[in-house]
Amino acid sequence: MTAMPPPRHRGAAKKPMWIIVLLSIIVVSLIGAYVYPPRRYSACYFFASSVCTPFKDWLPAVTLREPTDEEIASAVVIRDLLSMPMPVSKNPKIAFMFLTPDSLPFERLWEKFLQDQEGRYSIYIHASREKPVHNSSLFVNREIHSEKVVWGRVSMVDAEKRLLANALQDIDNQFFVLLSDSCIPLHTFDHIYNYLMGANVSFVDSYLDPGVHGTGRYFIEMFPEIERRDFRKGHQWFAVTRRHAILILADTLYYSKFKLYCKPAVGRNCIADEHYLPTLFNIVDPGGISNWSVTHVDWSEGKWHPRSYRAADITYALLKNLTSFNENVHIASDDAKTVTSTPCILDGTKRPCFLFARKFYPDTLNNLLELFSSDTSA
Repeated sequence: MTAMPPPRHRGAAKKPMWIIVLLSIIVVSLIGAYVYPPRRYSACYFFASSVCTPFKDWLPAVTLREPTDEEIASAVVIRDLLSMPMPVSKNPKIAFMFLTPDSLPFERLWEKFLQDQEGRYSIYIHASREKPVHNSSLFVNREIHSEKVVWGRVSMVDAEKRLLANALQDIDNQFFVLLSDSCIPLHTFDHIYNYLMGANVSFVDSYLDPGVHGTGRYFIEMFPEIERRDFRKGHQWFAVTRRHAILILADTLYYSKFKLYCKPAVGRNCIADEHYLPTLFNIVDPGGISNWSVTHVDWSEGKWHPRSYRAADITYALLKNLTSFNENVHIASDDAKTVTSTPCILDGTKRPCFLFARKFYPDTLNNLLELFSSDTSA
């Protein structure tokens, strides 16, 4: 009898694991794209734009998110503020709003700048630490109720709003300029007055910084009212129209997000005064701002604080140079330190960008007084 060979057992077939992994990734991607669809179709996360359109057409229809009561109320208020006529003043004034911890070291310089200009300006002082000691009668009794201000916190924005609220009580105030204790004027009063009153925009610095100190400071908790793509950065020192001053006070929706989530923290140092107004105006009225500040600040040293000028730095050439810039430069905080330069355009004409400058140490006062003349530029 012929012996039968023992049964042969096939080894377990090897599973093509790479195919399983690939299919898993595709399935997860499709589910994620459906559950969390991009709010703008141009922001297609996984595919090129040519592939993105048929892909989203294939997905089931997605219902747009219903706005909250707060968003609806905010949209209505802002829409009407931007379209309603503003009161017409027969005697329009500039409100100079000083944000300072205590005394203003350049009162004598500002007094010379404001000489013979009564009725064309107002002064407001927010002194967050101590009551100022004045060297000029123009600044006496100009203090408003002030609260403590902590660098980087929303209390800085609160102080700005407090200054605006007080300045808006005067119906003749038509332009509102935020200044620090280390700011100086670069031109005559007439030059600055005509520059601001002739502008049809507010001067708010707002730009996209893709680096760690720009969009890297965005908190996802700000979503959906504030999206990462709308998050902007800019210098604190603004000059805004009466309409925009009222809008800043009226905003509670976007302000509340910054109050809750934008604060100095380890790993994500969000500075409220550098992001709140640039982001607000980028969302609600991007065409109504210049995207540059009329106050020159030199950040070229790449430090936490801008360059400061001492007495030995003060020359006619320095001040003349500060008044000659007609392009606004931003240095991003990305790895490449990307530099962008944009011309300062007003009514279709390229203009010098800056009317004021900072930071100047108190020891520069005498040299500045010698150089400054009431009837010429700096």
